[in-house]
Amino acid sequence: MKIISSIILVLLAITCLNACSQDDTNDVTKHSGSFNSSYNKTIIQTATIDTVIDPTTIQVLQTNQKTVIKLIGLATPYLAENSKIYDSALNFTKFHLYKGKEVRIQKDHYNTNQEFQWRYLFVDGEMYNKLMLTNGYAIVSGPHGQFEHKEEFQAIEQKAQDSHLGYWENTKDRINIQQNRVKTLNTNEPTGTLPKINLTKTANQTCDYTQNNIPVIKGNYDKNMETKIYYLPDSIFYKTIEISPNEGDRWFCIESEAKRNGWVKSKH
Repeated sequence: MKIISSIILVLLAITCLNACSQDDTNDVTKHSGSFNSSYNKTIIQTATIDTVIDPTTIQVLQTNQKTVIKLIGLATPYLAENSKIYDSALNFTKFHLYKGKEVRIQKDHYNTNQEFQWRYLFVDGEMYNKLMLTNGYAIVSGPHGQFEHKEEFQAIEQKAQDSHLGYWENTKDRINIQQNRVKTLNTNEPTGTLPKINLTKTANQTCDYTQNNIPVIKGNYDKNMETKIYYLPDSIFYKTIEISPNEGDRWFCIESEAKRNGWVKSKH
């Protein structure tokens, strides 16, 4: 009986050991899978701006360590090709990415280049890479090959090109467009589906931010918030604002006129 009891105890011990070993293996596998899953997720990191090196290259601070990052998917024209556009792009970046500004940076899934820290950069909730393209201050970089937002970037670039913005600006085309707008307004006929614009100055006077009497300051009225915000041509969101007079929106010729009527300048 003692021998049988001993054998039973030994068998029970072996069974327990096998079960524990399987649980440990399952735990390891479970944790390993969890680790791989979390590791594969794209991480958005917080950083602060230290120095703007060029329109698409910025030095940031992360845990007191300086890192140079380049905005993935972007390229800027060479100085010899168009110094005016380059300077405008540089000023645009310095205005929004000033020293001490908190930003978010994110890696690209396809990026394996170890030479540079290619990143997407977010400022005030907006992807700055897109803002550069939207305003024509950068073009899509060909040498980058594949990256996550490539098709979206190309679509944004095409819109900037169609609108003759920044890098795509053509002086002759722009003058022709302005002359056509003046001619249309002088006949008191609306342009396309847009309503007629009531000019606030005489034909011999010029509006702010233009060389003619066409108002370009956009006044956007938010019915829900009951706020009146006006946007200047250099505003980030200027191109996205649509003016609907029936909704309370307005065009302004001069900035002081907007202020007198209770409109507040956009912060961006």
